[in-house]
Amino acid sequence: MKLVLLIFMLVLSIDMAKCSRMTGPFEALYFYYAYQIDAAAAARAAEDGVSYEATIGGDCIGKDCTLEAFLETIMDPSYAEDLTPTSTGSTRSPDVYATAEEIDTYWNYNSDDLQADEIIKKAPSGFANLVNAVANKIQEARAVVPSADLVEKATVSLKWAQAVRLTEMVVRYGELEGAKANAFAEKYPKINLQSTQRVLDEDRTVSPSLKMVYTDLDYAGMATEAAGGDQAKLVDTYKEFLNFAEAKPTESVYRIHQNIVNMYQRVIPSLEAGCS
Repeated sequence: MKLVLLIFMLVLSIDMAKCSRMTGPFEALYFYYAYQIDAAAAARAAEDGVSYEATIGGDCIGKDCTLEAFLETIMDPSYAEDLTPTSTGSTRSPDVYATAEEIDTYWNYNSDDLQADEIIKKAPSGFANLVNAVANKIQEARAVVPSADLVEKATVSLKWAQAVRLTEMVVRYGELEGAKANAFAEKYPKINLQSTQRVLDEDRTVSPSLKMVYTDLDYAGMATEAAGGDQAKLVDTYKEFLNFAEAKPTESVYRIHQNIVNMYQRVIPSLEAGCS
């Protein structure tokens, strides 16, 4: 089955548990690419006699760890024991989407309780802050050596993770029961929930490229139905629904995911722009 079709199926039928696992592999790949970027900078700095400390990868620092070895390093040890990697685990140059899908399907990868201090030294508290700290280290490293291909893959990994988290906030167990959808339904109990697919970006690290599609609430469709043909009401209702989408979430699960997505939205442009 072609990957594009798999992505389409993912968007249509993704559930909370599936989505959480798919987010984890993409984020793990982001950390792995960052580890390689950091290691490349340390090696170049040593050659040039420049001061630079590698801080990403814990026990993998100073080693040329494979993807499998790196994941075992950052995982909770009790979960790492159950890891069942495929032959892709021996790679040092994994693709993004295909590898994340393989990890999710076959590796028994569990991203709960990742060892933050193994991901980066002096790791901050909170996953969103951890992602940001790693991005800052990438920026420091690429000032020493560009590592353009690895930076692109790290960035694309975060974009995929963002697409999955956005979907997870709307869809759960194949139904519109994600935290964001539930919050909307609670605020507007008389509105029939509708969803739509949106394109976040395009993954050009592979050929042919892959569209990064996610599921969102269909604010225009719901406003149209609620307005019942009244154009003025349609405009006002649509604006109100968009205000809901832009408001800070109050429900805890929704807020946690939105905070991580917000961090992705700040980090990704900085990685695309270059050294800060």
